Amino acid sequence: MWCNMMKQKKTFHYGEFIKKILVGLLLGIAWITPGLSAGVITAAAGLYEPIVHAIVNFPKEYQKSIRLLFPIGLGVGCGILLFSRVMQELLVIAKFPVLYLFLGLVAGSTPALFKEANQGGFRKRFIGAALLAFGVVMVTGQLIPGVTETGGSELNAFTALLCGAVVAFGSIIPGISSSLILMYLGFYEQFLAAVAGLNLRLLVLMGVGFGLIALLLLNLVDYLFRRYRGIAYHGVLGVLFGSMVLIFPGFRPGMALVLDLVYFLAGAALSFGTMHLSAR
Repeated sequence: MWCNMMKQKKTFHYGEFIKKILVGLLLGIAWITPGLSAGVITAAAGLYEPIVHAIVNFPKEYQKSIRLLFPIGLGVGCGILLFSRVMQELLVIAKFPVLYLFLGLVAGSTPALFKEANQGGFRKRFIGAALLAFGVVMVTGQLIPGVTETGGSELNAFTALLCGAVVAFGSIIPGISSSLILMYLGFYEQFLAAVAGLNLRLLVLMGVGFGLIALLLLNLVDYLFRRYRGIAYHGVLGVLFGSMVLIFPGFRPGMALVLDLVYFLAGAALSFGTMHLSAR
């Protein structure tokens, strides 16, 4: 009987370890896929607050934190390395349809985020938070014109730091797609090239940018989402819809429009299914 209990305990921990690696794999793919939010995936999987808590309290609970963060980090690394080259090829082959696919991925993630935002019940003031966040994104978009054309020069030290900061921003705040912001700023393809080519200099600089922003944001975000959960999540929804408007490429005529809508619906279905599976 004792042996059976020990066997079941070991099997349970092994299963949890594999599940965390798979969630990390999805997070890695989300980091480099415009429209997918790593924060939304962790929230849908019920791991967002545990991950933030583990990082914030790492010095006090380092053993518990490592048990949670190590398998997730392992999955993230595998997801990024395996999928970065795929994304490069897709952007070369069919950039316009892929952009609609990305918009569909954003749209498909909103139901999971909306559900998370209203766990404690809906309040009218939440609408104001969403509208305010939407307005801030739109004004910022006008002040900082996007550069969404392909190509461009290689990342320098400053832009590599900025890319790392954007990735941290999207990782910590649910609903924010880091890659979508990088695409709007015109750094997405250079970011992909640095990751796929394992450019150690740029990767180190990105890591520094990521770490600096993470240190600044983690405690603030942890406080806001604990004390003002509904307002914070609806603010994220406003940012999400604002990002979709900024990145929207317009409509193409004829059958091209039909094809774009098919890609949009496919992206929405894929994102919705991913959120549903992560929540199990």
